[in-house]
Amino acid sequence: MAQDTPEPWARRHAFVALDDRELAAMLRPLFGERRVESAEPLAGGFVNTNYRVRLAGLDDVFVLRSYVRDAGACQRERDIIARVQGRVPVAEVLYADTRGEAFGRPYAVMRWMEGVALDQLLARPAEADPVALAACLARTLAAIGSFTFPQIGFFGPELAIAEPLGSAREFCVNYLESCLFHDRAGERIGPDLTAELWRLVSANAHLLDVLGASAALVHSDYKGSNLLLRQASGRWEVAAVLDWEFAHAGTPLVDIGILLRDADTLPSGFAPAFAAAYRAAGGSLPTQWRQIAQLLDLMNYCEFLNGPDARGGLPEYALGRIRAALAHWDTYRA
Repeated sequence: MAQDTPEPWARRHAFVALDDRELAAMLRPLFGERRVESAEPLAGGFVNTNYRVRLAGLDDVFVLRSYVRDAGACQRERDIIARVQGRVPVAEVLYADTRGEAFGRPYAVMRWMEGVALDQLLARPAEADPVALAACLARTLAAIGSFTFPQIGFFGPELAIAEPLGSAREFCVNYLESCLFHDRAGERIGPDLTAELWRLVSANAHLLDVLGASAALVHSDYKGSNLLLRQASGRWEVAAVLDWEFAHAGTPLVDIGILLRDADTLPSGFAPAFAAAYRAAGGSLPTQWRQIAQLLDLMNYCEFLNGPDARGGLPEYALGRIRAALAHWDTYRA
């Protein structure tokens, strides 16, 4: 598991400092009285606390993940990993206290996965062909989307739909309307840009009708820092898809919008190679899929702007992406 490269925002929740004694106690149900040989806080992620841990007498390396934001996230992530393991590359969960009964908050112990984060590889294009990277990411996303559910919504225990969200159009339009006219996002965007954005959403919401209410597994954070890659027999492959905390049942175009979010900075050929490999792997891309993915990703930008604080440069980043979507809308036709 690679640490994240810097992103334009800060942590949502403070890092939880754990000493060797506390880590050893949390690992005891799995490893007994083994001594913590080394424990390295991982900088990646902005919500939960992660430690890379070595134990005396063991060659393997482990990650202890303490869930800070959402008490149900540990159970959800464990359930998802158990469901997809074998068809999607993930970090194996070896132990989980899903209720947080022992130490006050849920935590999980996972196997350390070796690999290089996608954003690091894209920053060093001489090391990897971006077209090959796009292809393996597409195949993995098609595998994720092969897990289907009866309706769009957020997961409860055992991946039952605990909060139905209606059709893709209803979910997207209702959420954006709430953000822009009732929550903090509209205030931060300003009246003129809010009006322009709402005109775009209203004029193009019909594009979402092609998605209906069909639902597949959506990672919902399918971005460079959560995608580990490695070479095997001279070919790039996804080593692990990390951090399933925000996963839900919906359309894979949410993940595609996130992956291609900064399309203007991605290497030439990345998006077309992704689309070709995604279709070849069984994934479905409707007409004007790029515009649909952009519409869906507007929800994430507005969610960023709804936060209670600035979190570094996050508002500026989100506003920049909103302006880019408005300025380049016609170029997203596919």
